Amino acid sequence: MDTRINIAVIIGVVFVLAFAVTLTQYENQAKSQDEEFEISEELITHWIEKYDPSENTISVTGSATVSSEPDTLIVVLGVESEAKTANESLSKNSNSLNSVISSLTNSGISKDDIQTSNFRINPLYDSIKDSNGNYQQILIGYRVSNILSIQTDKIDSAGNIIDVAVSSGANRVDNVSFQLSDDKSQKISDSLIANAITDATQKAKKALVPLKQQIVGVKSVIIHDNVMPYFDSPMRSSFDGMVMESSMKSAPIMSGDEEIRTNVSVIFYIASE
Repeated sequence: MDTRINIAVIIGVVFVLAFAVTLTQYENQAKSQDEEFEISEELITHWIEKYDPSENTISVTGSATVSSEPDTLIVVLGVESEAKTANESLSKNSNSLNSVISSLTNSGISKDDIQTSNFRINPLYDSIKDSNGNYQQILIGYRVSNILSIQTDKIDSAGNIIDVAVSSGANRVDNVSFQLSDDKSQKISDSLIANAITDATQKAKKALVPLKQQIVGVKSVIIHDNVMPYFDSPMRSSFDGMVMESSMKSAPIMSGDEEIRTNVSVIFYIASE
């Protein structure tokens, strides 16, 4: 009986010692992890300064606008031809279009200012009634459309370009438009940024007066450029050459001013006066 008690005591002591060792290892490991992930006071201070949720700001949008005369003319015109075969229609169209391009270049338009904007070959069908009274489609020919886009800085030459093109074989005038070149538009937009920021600053100051606050810094600035739609004269249609030529000579084509707007979104830091 005494021997059994002694064995039990020994086993109990062994379990206690094992548990104590395991607990000590766990505490040491936890302490090691705490030390490994410890955040320095310097880093905490940096985060608070940068992401202080208590900071006071005001968000304002400023704008500046100016009108400018367009410096680019775009005329979209071309030749549309029909024939029984695709080759015949294409040959007919090419001859007329080459004549149009030659006449335009002889009138002073550079070849670099002329490019193809649209080219299509479409089959033409007609419906006939067969002996059973049913309608069937039959192929009767092909239509070829070759449209040119003329872009030039000769802003006052729209009437002359159309006159020359129609006289030499063009039978479609789809569009006449005036706009600012990319370079001019960008220069104007850049010059408006300072005015837009000034406008935003003045708005912020006026809003802060009754609040007894003042601007103490700038958190962010976002610039938005906006070009208002340019003067556009849609003329998409096909005409008889003589009718079109007569109508173009009697209708003056004039450009209008284009409006450039620059908007800025500014977030100011504010504080009590």
